[in-house]
Amino acid sequence: MKRVTKTANHLLMRTARAGLPPRILAISIALLLANSAVAESFDLTTPRADAPVRHADGSESFRLLPGECSDREYFSDELQRNTSDCGRSRNRIEYFETSSSGAGDRRMYEWEIFIPEDFSYNALNARLTVGQFETGADMLYGFELNNDGYTFRARDCISADDFGDWHKVSVRIQYDSTPRKSLKDKTPGVFVVECDGKVIADSSGRPNMAEGGEIQFRYGLFGAKNIPDTDNVSVSYRNVRISEW
Repeated sequence: MKRVTKTANHLLMRTARAGLPPRILAISIALLLANSAVAESFDLTTPRADAPVRHADGSESFRLLPGECSDREYFSDELQRNTSDCGRSRNRIEYFETSSSGAGDRRMYEWEIFIPEDFSYNALNARLTVGQFETGADMLYGFELNNDGYTFRARDCISADDFGDWHKVSVRIQYDSTPRKSLKDKTPGVFVVECDGKVIADSSGRPNMAEGGEIQFRYGLFGAKNIPDTDNVSVSYRNVRISEW
């Protein structure tokens, strides 16, 4: 991840010095992963030039501020029209893959995440997504964070009592769109989520994407534009890796 963050910060500072509008920043980043056959390219969507913030230990901190958003347009399959985060009253600071994975691809996604003890998110009109798998612009699977903890499909990954420490998350997927003939029918699909080495979700043996679909991984923060001034909507990531298995 060091190469990613170094490149990101260099380009962010250069963009800021050039005087470009901070509300629309898409920064192409080459992510070359050691011990991996996968070399992914990421873009960065952020409403300001100083986010995320890189620290000396190689970690990066993401924080949403009230009233910010990006007016970069994208097509939403859910809405069936072009829109933007500003148009949806949303705010995000996220890295996202410019390439995608399809049926038959086998991917291991790993990251460490730090949620501060004083984290708070009290927006009423949007959940906070912290790591997600998307079909272009709409979420297919995602991790949610609120004042009670970090969850995947309502399954506990990190409880609020464990905020303030680093935790490791991994998602092992074999993408599959094979239709099942019955509920007992098994397909090649694999989808296993682990938090600190404990399996919290396993939906293997069933399709996990639509036929002909493509999936992109995102990490960062994606939540509401209008959040209380007193909220601390922040997390840190380190050791983000994507590999084949």
